[in-house]
Amino acid sequence: MNPSPPARDAVLRHRDFRLFLASQAVNEVGRSMFPVALVGVVLLHHGPAELGLLLAIRGITASIVGLGAGVLVNRGRKSRALLANDIAQCAVVLVFATEPGSFAVLLALSAVSGFFSSVGEPAAGSLVPVLLAEDQLQRGNALKSIANRGAAIAGPALAGVLLTVADTRAVFLANAATFVVSATLLLAIREKRGRTTGERLRFLEDLGTGLAEVRRRPWVVAIIAIATAQAPLMVAPGFALLPVVVAETYPAMVYGLALSFMAAGEVAGGVLGSRWQPRRPGLVSLAGVLPYPLVLLALAAALPSPVILAGYLAAGTGFMLFGIYWYTALQRAIPADRLGVVLSIDQVGSFGLEPIGYAVSGVLAETIGPRRVLFGAGIIGLVMTLLPLGVRGVPRLADDTGIPAGSPSR
Repeated sequence: MNPSPPARDAVLRHRDFRLFLASQAVNEVGRSMFPVALVGVVLLHHGPAELGLLLAIRGITASIVGLGAGVLVNRGRKSRALLANDIAQCAVVLVFATEPGSFAVLLALSAVSGFFSSVGEPAAGSLVPVLLAEDQLQRGNALKSIANRGAAIAGPALAGVLLTVADTRAVFLANAATFVVSATLLLAIREKRGRTTGERLRFLEDLGTGLAEVRRRPWVVAIIAIATAQAPLMVAPGFALLPVVVAETYPAMVYGLALSFMAAGEVAGGVLGSRWQPRRPGLVSLAGVLPYPLVLLALAAALPSPVILAGYLAAGTGFMLFGIYWYTALQRAIPADRLGVVLSIDQVGSFGLEPIGYAVSGVLAETIGPRRVLFGAGIIGLVMTLLPLGVRGVPRLADDTGIPAGSPSR
């Protein structure tokens, strides 16, 4: 008899998972093209302030409806939720392609885009355990992350080429085409039907059961709480003020190189995360976050650019490892019919306050200087990253033996 193929090869043997992976990659190309095209069409008739408001409205809308999106994801087929998002995003970018001059129309389009995008991450995260066996989840999450990261690098590059050889309308039309391809791939997925109509709970009951799954697991509460605080206090200042500090201290190319090194680190982290199964994934995950606050401190101290670039490489690797181990842990611990709500809670916590962080860090930078803001963000990030290690279940990212992973709440 031939030996069975290793688990990492078996993942790609699943037809539906291959379709899902391809759909996610194509969708991410479209998502990453959109901001490039948006800059062109908005600045044609308006200014930077309006551009910032459009991006903020999209993010705020997604956060506001995020919890409700998780409930809707739980109630039906995850692939159909992703399909609805693709159709809506396609319609939005096609209207953008007409270059509407009314700012009110642009605001409405951004809100619609944010509304439907709120289902994307919960639906994708909930679909992985539907398509794969439990022992394949980590590999599947890693492949999804690698595909998305590669697509996110390719999307802006493609948009830049189209802007050079054509115009903004061509970027939007190509953007719409990516969503059509993604939707077509999703239609081919054979996903089992979820809860039937007779089994559906009321909306608030669904939301309550999802919240209960979070509350009864201290390690989930701790990680979501820390992510909620770190988004505005550490992550947002770092991204907002990096170009400012580079302009003051380093050659202009360092900004682009820093982002490229971080992206390369994320790809490396995806490859490592697909193969490495540490005994304490929570400890590894939090250790992986530490390079980011350290690189903020390095920027504040104006350390040489090779140190900065090495820091962003390490930060990208660590962030990717954290994401892979965290999603795998949630997929294993949370019952499938409640996973969508839990992932929505995580998404709202991770990104809900980030726009506030961008706004406040800019004001503080003008008041006390960008380096001081980055120094404070780095110190806060170091302390916050280490705090959850004392919480039960965090080092292993797993329930205690008294709460079997995946068991329903009582």
